Amino acid sequence: MGLFRSTPNRNLGLSIVAKNCKVVGDIELDGDIQIDGFGEGNITQANAVVISATGHFRGTIHAKHITINGLVEGQCEADAIDILSQGKMKGVLNTEQLTIEKGGLLAGENRATLATDTVVTLDDQTRSERTENNEKKDRKAASRS
Repeated sequence: MGLFRSTPNRNLGLSIVAKNCKVVGDIELDGDIQIDGFGEGNITQANAVVISATGHFRGTIHAKHITINGLVEGQCEADAIDILSQGKMKGVLNTEQLTIEKGGLLAGENRATLATDTVVTLDDQTRSERTENNEKKDRKAASRS
């Protein structure tokens, strides 16, 4: 079936910023990127971002998955973020799934947005409290009878 596959093979590829390389600016890609050198700016729409042990990134990263084993300064937003044993994150993370290995460092905060968070309007809360109060009154009246 190799040649006549009905679904296209999406090989998104891997972009690498080499150890002795410095990249400054915005990077927009659908695939994966590995930073072994220095990067500064914004990474958007990435599938996976890896900051290796020799890597240093300053700026904002938006990706599905981020792995930090070097230094990141700024903000990261992803479905899952892993800080490995040599990784250091200085800034703000926005993720539901955060893993920090022994030796890894988060100097900042994780602003997790859980899918189970719900917003209750004041009207709904007031109605709920009224219903509870009415039920208590009904129980008291029934116990008196």
